[in-house]
Amino acid sequence: MPTASPFARELRAWRKRRGLSQLDLALRAETTSRHLSFLETGRSRPSAEMVLRLSRCLDVPLRHRNQLLRAAGHPAAYAEHPLDAAALSPVRAVIDRMLAGHAPYPAYVVDGRWRLIDSNDPGARMWAMLGVDRSSGNVLRAFLESPVAAAMLDNHAEVAWQSWEVLQRDVIATGDEALAEDLAAIEVLLARLPRPATTGPVPAVLCPRLRLGDQVVRTFTTICRLGNAGDVTLDELRVELVFPADAPSDAFLRALADPAPPA
Repeated sequence: MPTASPFARELRAWRKRRGLSQLDLALRAETTSRHLSFLETGRSRPSAEMVLRLSRCLDVPLRHRNQLLRAAGHPAAYAEHPLDAAALSPVRAVIDRMLAGHAPYPAYVVDGRWRLIDSNDPGARMWAMLGVDRSSGNVLRAFLESPVAAAMLDNHAEVAWQSWEVLQRDVIATGDEALAEDLAAIEVLLARLPRPATTGPVPAVLCPRLRLGDQVVRTFTTICRLGNAGDVTLDELRVELVFPADAPSDAFLRALADPAPPA
């Protein structure tokens, strides 16, 4: 039996990650289970079209579709431009309008590895208040590891455990090794935190409760992603918009966004 090629190993890993049998995937990709078996053992080399077809059926992110193509001996199909590249300027302009238009509430942009790459002024002030540095890598991990944020969060354990679940879903969806390392680091933190009880009604949305003196600030977040992206950067990008969950929190966020009064 031939030694499995890098493509064969990666294809099998993605199929297993998605919980599909060879027959399931073959039916979705409109090929035979025999041919798929040959691809997974390295007996057959796939065409670029077949790699892309299998990638779509497995919902493989664009970055990893390029990796599958290269592993099969084909060039990458999807470009990866920095967000400030001329090719992405129309999208960059829209993101800038979203960030500016969301003020006085915080808004920020993160990439596929949850790194903070941009924010509006209220967003920058919020992260500074929580003791999270923009350059600290995975912003969720930095938030959960920040002693400042932990001291301010009334429901720190609840937020930490739910954040772990969100990051775990991303690791499963993307297969990203860097995210998996961040997940492992967060699991070390969780070992010291009691898991909240799951009995009783589930809230419509989990709101972090930040205690600032006598005031409690409650927020929730919506996430905007680009549809039908054909660029790796845009495929991974998301804009997160923070909203107040009640009137006192609204007043606090508006005050946070106000520039300091002149001396």
